Amino acid sequence: MFPSSLDPFENNFPDIIEEVLEDGPTLNCTFNGNGSFLAGGCTDGRCLIWDFETRSLTRKLEGHVKSVSSTSWSRNGRFILTGSEDGRCIYWDLLDTKILHDIDFGVPVLKACIHPRNDSLILVCLFQKAPVLVDLSRDLEQVALPTSMEISDEQADSNNGVDYITEATFNRKGDKIFTGSSRGVLNIIDTATRKIVYSSRATSSGIKHIQLSHKGKDFLVNSNDRVVRMYTLQTEENPQLEHKFQDLVNKIQWNQACFSNDDDYVIGASAHKAEHNIYVWDKNMANLVKILEGPKEPIRDLAWHPKRPIVASVSNYGIVYLWTRSPTESWSAFAPDFKELEENAEYEEREDEFDIVSRENRLACLTKGIRLTRNITNGIQIPDNQNSKLTDLEENIVIDVVTVDKPFSIDSDNEDFEEMFFIPVRPEKDDDVTYFRDADSAAAPPNPEDTRKRKSSEDVLT
Repeated sequence: MFPSSLDPFENNFPDIIEEVLEDGPTLNCTFNGNGSFLAGGCTDGRCLIWDFETRSLTRKLEGHVKSVSSTSWSRNGRFILTGSEDGRCIYWDLLDTKILHDIDFGVPVLKACIHPRNDSLILVCLFQKAPVLVDLSRDLEQVALPTSMEISDEQADSNNGVDYITEATFNRKGDKIFTGSSRGVLNIIDTATRKIVYSSRATSSGIKHIQLSHKGKDFLVNSNDRVVRMYTLQTEENPQLEHKFQDLVNKIQWNQACFSNDDDYVIGASAHKAEHNIYVWDKNMANLVKILEGPKEPIRDLAWHPKRPIVASVSNYGIVYLWTRSPTESWSAFAPDFKELEENAEYEEREDEFDIVSRENRLACLTKGIRLTRNITNGIQIPDNQNSKLTDLEENIVIDVVTVDKPFSIDSDNEDFEEMFFIPVRPEKDDDVTYFRDADSAAAPPNPEDTRKRKSSEDVLT
């Protein structure tokens, strides 16, 4: 979808459910860099990969024995990292469906993500332990990250108990790591030096999620105090609180929050137990734009497509709902002179509207210096001195079919890298299908396997 094909006056957020994916008990979902694939972690330990263009299931990754708590894509879309409650992280190669690395941490994995610029560096957030950086190119070398730094007595509160890191993620360039703790402390760590460059108490309750914008200039902090906070990064060492998003009436919790693909909107997944509602706020004005109401199922997770106004939401029943914009008819895109009528009207054609200029008249007009033009509507050549329905705008129209508009992208997309746009799929052989012979092959001796299958089917029918 190119930006030129979008209506600039139409709201750039979804409003209806277009499709439902029910291939497994899904817990969470993540798009890859260009939105061609959707990954979903399941409660049975599988990771499902959908081709988002065809909505078909392309991979079933089976390696965990407990629920998959996190999925993360590599930059080129070939590798994916899965973290599970069984305490293991598995690094997959989707091209061959192979396990490249299997790391056991001994404690449940809260979140695992791949470095946005270096596929061999991963960040793992562990349950009640310090997050670690794992270098896959150096024999799985693990480096623990700092969890806190000295803060003033006014910011600290010893009555809150032990402080654990509950969320960790890279920024868009990968040179900084954002962490959130169970006591509401927000830390920014330098990836190269492994030192904390910023630390502050963002909220009095625990931080659940940290989501960065596609441009990397803003980030969201979702905490247990029913408020989603948006910070602006004027400098990465000093973020400033910009807005607070909350439901002042119902005072509900938020299971997830993220930015839109163009960073114009912020959406939040309501934690209400009897509704599947998605709140849409304007990022700059912080006002509520719309509430998307889905089925009567609790919502667990959501993700916005990186290039399109499409949202994927996951319910507590393991169903993935795909939200998109309702289609609107625009006939003027096919016929520039199209006019919408309020009621039926009888059209009176002009006398010379559909006249065809013969070859002799065309040559005579060219001899006399009369320029001929071609009617865009019906392709008929008519002289300029006759009455025609062409306007100056239609005569001078130029359609460029060569230039391709550059789609919206983040700054890291300007660098060259090999990106995988599809995953080769081998058709599965169905051994349970019974093939019946035609009249020409009736004389051929029967296959023992076919006879056995036919008898088994007859036994079932009887």
